[in-house]
Amino acid sequence: MEENNYTATEIKDPITLNRQSVESLTETRKWTTFFSILGFIFVGLMVILALVMALILPFLNEAGQMPYPPFLLSVIYLILGGLYLLPVIFLMRFGNFLKRALLSGSTEVFGEAMKNLALHFRTVGIMTIIFITLYILAIIAMVILGAGMFAGNFLNA
Repeated sequence: MEENNYTATEIKDPITLNRQSVESLTETRKWTTFFSILGFIFVGLMVILALVMALILPFLNEAGQMPYPPFLLSVIYLILGGLYLLPVIFLMRFGNFLKRALLSGSTEVFGEAMKNLALHFRTVGIMTIIFITLYILAIIAMVILGAGMFAGNFLNA
């Protein structure tokens, strides 16, 4: 990944937006607002689902058949909902700042919009790397446990 940190003295002319750029940014703002609203809805659904699981699963597990405490599942859903909330907030802020920037023509507000878009993608990127790492570790663990179970069954046969 290439990193360019430009200083104000290195940038010769400020970027100006033509009509097509403004129209594209306006459409982008509408879509990012739509996706951020969907994100808030899904986070809300995850929280509601976590609360329902916390209340109902203990009654369904009275015989103790679940290999883990039922409350653990609702905690995992709350954590995932909390993790998902951060990029959704950055996406919503991008849409709001972009709307203000396009209406006012303010480069400072446009800069805030772009900062929030960068924070959104940075957060999503970091979360993606973390989840891919967890998947790889889980696969390695399953292979090791599977090999151990196979070796145990092979030795007992």
